[in-house]
Amino acid sequence: MGKSHTEGKYQQSIMGGLNQDCPKCRTRRIKCDRSVPACRKCATRGFPCPGYGLILRWGQGVASRGKLAGRQLPLPCSPTIAHYPDAVTSELMYHYHQIVSAKLAWVDGPTNPWRQVIIPLAGASSTVLHAMLALSSEDLAARYPNDHPRRQQLQVVSVCRRDQALASVAQLLRHMRQEGSSSNQAQCALAATLILYNVELIGAASAKWRMHLEAARVIRRWKEQTLIDAGGTDEIDAFLVYEQYYASVFASLTTFDALGEYEAIPLTDSNAIFSDFVDIISRATHVERLQSSDDYGMDFSLLDTMIGDLEAAKTRMLELSLILCWQTDQACLSFQHLVWIFYYAGLIYVHHVLARNDSIFFHLALLVDKHSFAHDLVWPLFIAGTECRGCPQKQEVVAHEIELVMEVSGTLDRRNVLSFLKRFWALPESDLTWIQFMRLAPERRMLIL
Repeated sequence: MGKSHTEGKYQQSIMGGLNQDCPKCRTRRIKCDRSVPACRKCATRGFPCPGYGLILRWGQGVASRGKLAGRQLPLPCSPTIAHYPDAVTSELMYHYHQIVSAKLAWVDGPTNPWRQVIIPLAGASSTVLHAMLALSSEDLAARYPNDHPRRQQLQVVSVCRRDQALASVAQLLRHMRQEGSSSNQAQCALAATLILYNVELIGAASAKWRMHLEAARVIRRWKEQTLIDAGGTDEIDAFLVYEQYYASVFASLTTFDALGEYEAIPLTDSNAIFSDFVDIISRATHVERLQSSDDYGMDFSLLDTMIGDLEAAKTRMLELSLILCWQTDQACLSFQHLVWIFYYAGLIYVHHVLARNDSIFFHLALLVDKHSFAHDLVWPLFIAGTECRGCPQKQEVVAHEIELVMEVSGTLDRRNVLSFLKRFWALPESDLTWIQFMRLAPERRMLIL
């Protein structure tokens, strides 16, 4: 099925400017090779390539910048949901508040930003509201059988709200490129784009969710340029930037068509709970791409550095578990086991420490509160699964746990993840890694999330 007219205009807005050289090459007066996501001319000289998206500059005297930007959208201690005259909208708002926001956060709780940030933004921005309702209706529709009338009704609502959000974001992007816009408008555009990315994840529409991630990257880079003058970010910006970064890191795990740049986004606030692990995953992926490129020599000390960073990340996360607010002691213990699972999965991914593999299964067996943390388990389960060739018992555990994740928190692209593992397990004995196997057939790429 081809793109709709609305999707086409949205994608044109994202790609605006990609037919030009990157600003760094223009400044240096050299020919840009226009590689994506960053040109090689910048990469080989060690310059951070600014990309090809929106490169806008603020005029003087813009009042909505700095730490005051977005303050008219405060983060309430307990966000309220307005009573909408439309019963369907009220139902979808409630479903988002109670169900969807809990599944989107690493850890649900009183400070869950998918609730505390997004709901106030939706109250102030129709763009965010349309995207949020599209996501809520898509998630609610997935609870009904394919032929159920209720599912079909909700999907109609989702498509309508999605198209409204797409049109609104496309308009904001055009304004940003042509005229400039306020930080708040860019904030709402970024929030809506990240929500739309999650809408397409439910249907595992790879081409579409990748398009939304590219839009989010363009908006984030534009915001970074404005914040050079603004001198900092607020709580909303910090959350949105991390969500864009984290989604991009996991999307890059199975993308091999270009040598992407490593982006470091230092975030240690309470909303970026797993940021240390996500950053290490990103760095390890970048190292693997460097190893596979003939243009680069490899410094294997980078791997040893990451081992130490994994130790530090594990320690910080376990300390954090002692100060977070938990509804039950069992939830706290389960979170601690999840930290250990990520730590051992990180060791395998970074350094292929095969002897550590059994430790993941040990902590997995002790993670009692799987319902609350199911959506966090796909990547470590996948990594554990890649080391299960020749061990049917462990393969059965991994397959069962991924099925449980899908039952609890949605299918997304996880059916493809499990199918890939089963094909990998069925390979004849060889030294082929899962990355090498996927490189042989890049059309198999999926989102391990």
